Amino acid sequence: MNTKPRKPRTKKPQRTATELLNDPAIATVSLLQASLILGVGRTTAHNSFKRSGFVADGVPAIRVGKRIVVSIAHLRNALGMAEPLQTISQ
Repeated sequence: MNTKPRKPRTKKPQRTATELLNDPAIATVSLLQASLILGVGRTTAHNSFKRSGFVADGVPAIRVGKRIVVSIAHLRNALGMAEPLQTISQ
């Protein structure tokens, strides 16, 4: 039996919905993050995906292996938001 104590896991910092939507470097988010952005529960979002393949009207979700991802561009479009300005780095 291994009695060596484990190191505690460090959690990744959570990003807010606004940060996710305004970051031009992000192309997709998880189904959980999409549900937070839309303001619905994760169970509601998952059931909607299972039923129709969409998280909301005009917001399709894609299964990649076990993961379900949602396009940020579709989320912005469904919420009536403009694309964020991209900064040019040199």
